[in-house]
Amino acid sequence: MGSVASVARETSTRRSPVPDTRRRAIRDVQIKDNVHAKFLARISANALKNYGSRLSPADVGLTDEQLVGIFHSQVLSRQVDRMACKLRAANEGYYTVGSSGHECNAAFAEAFRLSDLSFLHYRDAAFQIHRSKEVAGQTPGWDLLLSLAASSEDPIASGRHKVLGSKLLNIPPQTSTIASHMPKAVGAALSIGLAKRIEFTETNFPADSVVICSFGDASVNHSTAQGAINSACWNAFQGIEVPIAFICEDNGIGISVRTPDGWIRSQFADRAALRYMPVNGLDVLETYKAAVAAEDFVRRERKPVFVHMHCVRLQGHAGTDVQTSYRTREEIDAIENQDPLLHTAATLIGNGILTGDDVLDTYNGVEETLARMADEAVKRPKLESPEEIMEALFRVPGKAGRKRRCQPTCAPRRLRKTNCSWASLSIWHGCWAGA
Repeated sequence: MGSVASVARETSTRRSPVPDTRRRAIRDVQIKDNVHAKFLARISANALKNYGSRLSPADVGLTDEQLVGIFHSQVLSRQVDRMACKLRAANEGYYTVGSSGHECNAAFAEAFRLSDLSFLHYRDAAFQIHRSKEVAGQTPGWDLLLSLAASSEDPIASGRHKVLGSKLLNIPPQTSTIASHMPKAVGAALSIGLAKRIEFTETNFPADSVVICSFGDASVNHSTAQGAINSACWNAFQGIEVPIAFICEDNGIGISVRTPDGWIRSQFADRAALRYMPVNGLDVLETYKAAVAAEDFVRRERKPVFVHMHCVRLQGHAGTDVQTSYRTREEIDAIENQDPLLHTAATLIGNGILTGDDVLDTYNGVEETLARMADEAVKRPKLESPEEIMEALFRVPGKAGRKRRCQPTCAPRRLRKTNCSWASLSIWHGCWAGA
């Protein structure tokens, strides 16, 4: 058990920052967090009777070490959310929309390949964190803290906005709030088959790649989502290759507007050319089982699948959101009791993989490490002028002082005049990965 438990503990090689008397240590910043308090209380008291999975890791093809690794990614995502709220309370951070309640999306990162292009929902920090473990040298906690602190050293947006994304992880950065990423995801999926048909080989993506596109239940009501899903189904209905996994993370509410019960299922369960797969997104093993089935179907059949992941939104839409203005205290309490981290912890404990003390050591250890890193992140440089903001848009990564030369297209000259609209998507697809 000792070797397995050690997998769950994040160690940091970064030095503790030099004390700064002008700032409060982030660990000392107090925030009200009932979800955090309930997690600690239930694990400490072993009050987990109604938590955990009916499945075992072996039932779904996971090793104990893999499940511990997923749990660590879930914990890191949760603690990043807590750091975001602490940074905001200390006036050191400016973004508090978190991923709490959605952490089982880490199971999709485990099931799909690193080479599968992933257009992520903004609540998918656990997915990105877990995928980062496949690439040596990644520091997802530090990168997210730089983003939350609006540092110009943020590797994704250079301090302009907090977004998920990574070229090395094949996660194109974008803001996904109104499903604006979904048409791009469908285009990328169509480009995979098109690249084969036009014998385009200048891409880093394998011929059997698939695309992941995750989004919230409220987002499906936007025209961009409707158009994207319709386009995928329209093409697949005609036998055109559209290898995309749509993952609808249904927490039942969009900011303060409830999604009607049964709405998502009624719209997508019987859609032509679309495989529908519902799953309990609070249970990490059930989620992983569904993720494996979805991955196998999309990769083998080259057709779209719609995974309906039922989950919860813990906390408000953002840290400044007052849930009691649209939810009763009884409703909030019931939702907080559905914490997916409690379910994963109970599964680990119930299967004898970790003890309650191991779980607490992991949870508290990750928080302590992130708090030290947050103290350093707030000291890093920030964008301070309009010129610096624009320079970040056009700077060539890794080339100080050099600016990107903008071109109408990334296509090779021989293909720039093609009349095929999807060809440009295929070319962008390969260029983004291989540039």
